[in-house]
Amino acid sequence: MSQTNFTTFTAAANENLFGISPRVTTSIGNALAQLHSYPAPDAEVLCSALAQHLHLASDQVLVGSGSAELISLLVRTFCQPFATSSILTVAPTYPLYELEAKALGIQFTVAPLTSNFGFDVEGICSKVNETTRICFIANPNNPTGNYLKKEELQYLLHALPPHVTVVLDEAYTEYVTAPDFVSALPYLPQYPNLVILRTFSKAYGIASLRVGYMLAQKELLSKVKQVKQPFNVNHLAQVAALAALEDQEHLAYTLEQSAIGKAHLQHILTELGVHWWPSEGNFLLMDAGLPAAPLFEQLARNGIHVRATQDTSALRITVGPKQHQDYLHQQLKAILAPEHSWENASLKHILTTGEAFLNGTEAEKEAALLALTNFTSDNGTAQERIALAFARAFSACLQSDTNHSGNLYSSTYGVTDMISAFGVFIKQTPLVTFGHLFSNLTIYEATAQATNIHILDLGIGSGLQWLHLLDRLAERKDADLTIKLTGIDIPAAGEDPGLRLRETGDRLAHHAQALGLNFSYTFLAAPLEAVNLQELVFDVDETLVVNSAFTLHHIPDQLVALPDQRDRVLKQIAALKPAVFTLTEPDSEHNKLQFMPRLRESLRHYYTVFDVLDTLLPAELPERRVIEQEFFGREIINVISCEGSERVERHERNEAWQRRLVRTGFSGAAVTATPEQLIGTLQLHANFSVVPNGAGYTLCWNGTPVVAATVWKAL
Repeated sequence: MSQTNFTTFTAAANENLFGISPRVTTSIGNALAQLHSYPAPDAEVLCSALAQHLHLASDQVLVGSGSAELISLLVRTFCQPFATSSILTVAPTYPLYELEAKALGIQFTVAPLTSNFGFDVEGICSKVNETTRICFIANPNNPTGNYLKKEELQYLLHALPPHVTVVLDEAYTEYVTAPDFVSALPYLPQYPNLVILRTFSKAYGIASLRVGYMLAQKELLSKVKQVKQPFNVNHLAQVAALAALEDQEHLAYTLEQSAIGKAHLQHILTELGVHWWPSEGNFLLMDAGLPAAPLFEQLARNGIHVRATQDTSALRITVGPKQHQDYLHQQLKAILAPEHSWENASLKHILTTGEAFLNGTEAEKEAALLALTNFTSDNGTAQERIALAFARAFSACLQSDTNHSGNLYSSTYGVTDMISAFGVFIKQTPLVTFGHLFSNLTIYEATAQATNIHILDLGIGSGLQWLHLLDRLAERKDADLTIKLTGIDIPAAGEDPGLRLRETGDRLAHHAQALGLNFSYTFLAAPLEAVNLQELVFDVDETLVVNSAFTLHHIPDQLVALPDQRDRVLKQIAALKPAVFTLTEPDSEHNKLQFMPRLRESLRHYYTVFDVLDTLLPAELPERRVIEQEFFGREIINVISCEGSERVERHERNEAWQRRLVRTGFSGAAVTATPEQLIGTLQLHANFSVVPNGAGYTLCWNGTPVVAATVWKAL
């Protein structure tokens, strides 16, 4: 089929798109004469062939109607009674595990993957309790394509207790080429609670016939057979699977073509500036730096069917033949074209310049940047002003020394002007005070019965957040109430590293004294990476609350270096067992994405911010320029021009923060603040909306998420 008339690419189900074995079609034709007969009840011939192929005994193999039936059989066998059992897996992963649990009313627990979609095996084991009956691990994992390394697999098998049936779903094992991958098959003799699932639906190419198989010790399989229906795999499926298994030459062809196709798909996505993750399956997970839903719909309208995932910005696509993927290239290029993304000339040229910086020569980059300057202004429209900020970022990309391209802390702008601008920003926009108010309302309710409150603020800054909370606490008229505040933030430049933090304490103490509150303040001038929170002293009778606003994204995670400092800090917070932990962060991804998708993501996020400022702040206000080109402009410079440890503005989307918090020992706490409270108190502009996000609320502007405020409790 030629590219010119090719209009459909079905890449949503990870089917083998390179054709089935001719032996399969021949065997099905020969078997048609037997349609009047029931199939072999336990697929004995196929079981024997699989056992011989895998060097197992026949009674260690059980064949089912696809992996779906086998998963259901395992759940119905080992999760009785349903109401007091739980199932554990990772997230994101194959959704059928959760669907089966929910259908039967079984508690479902997840141990999220890391920010790089790696397995956190210690985190998985930490989620196990006395109710855990099954731990499902897709290896390689669907939809991310990552896998358990040998030492990780060994750790899991050793650490998971005997009452947990460990299910390794190896649906994509035939595709794996990673040298440090190992199947769980060699470990079957050692672990009576180990089950391996495999399928004929993927590499063997007979998905429509639904054939899967389960490998385990005889005693375990005998329990499963007690709930299995006879004749569960039809005759045509059995003979087709047997023929596919025997045709190892065709399997080798499939794997070769899949490897070629995957390399081709990776090349296409890289050229188009789409982030993809290495995969050991016949699929790739991709993130273009755009919301996934509209991209999914646009591809579908053009005949390209991919798989939506649990991640609102990621899509999974199956590897296919070259002509399929060339068509994808053509359509995706059109969808991602700057003129398709934005109507405004300034915004279009930001992306056009980004494309030149992605694939162009130095001369082409300089020419694109020069062209962009024709669409910039520091006092024009919001689009022209943000184009100026991105032009500064692109200019920084061209300079070999990027030390000046850091965040706000590297600014040399006048201190007085910065303070004045921050005051305007706080008073006339809700972009910071939204999180402050949510946290204060939450803390106020969480400490309603407390008489000895200790607030630990990570990244306290000026401490303005706490003026409102002190006002509320003073309304209690409780003479016994004591309030202690410990603030941690980076040291001030110069000879007195604690200067800013002392000024913050003096300001708060003066306010508390005026209110008649019993208030004390301590501080620690140090970056959070250098602090051991376990060494801080808290009285046993204190009600501890921990807060962090717009700070934790500065802490590097495993994408920068190991150990993961961001996770370390969160685990230390969890170990303190605070009454609540309140977290406010921008809802945008500038941590894991490569240059071009990060540019698309940052343009959407920061243009939304500039549009807010354009709407709420008078054009003639001098502080607006400082807010835009210093506060946010320096963030943009850092996000776009810096890589590795130099990029300190490493925001994550709220869903990524939520996965990280669950993985590091938290669960969502009760949300006591209401949207009406937030909207009314802040007197929000009509373009704002306050949207529940599962652990708090997200502040959106014209439907685009800007800031997420959440509340957590330690497990």
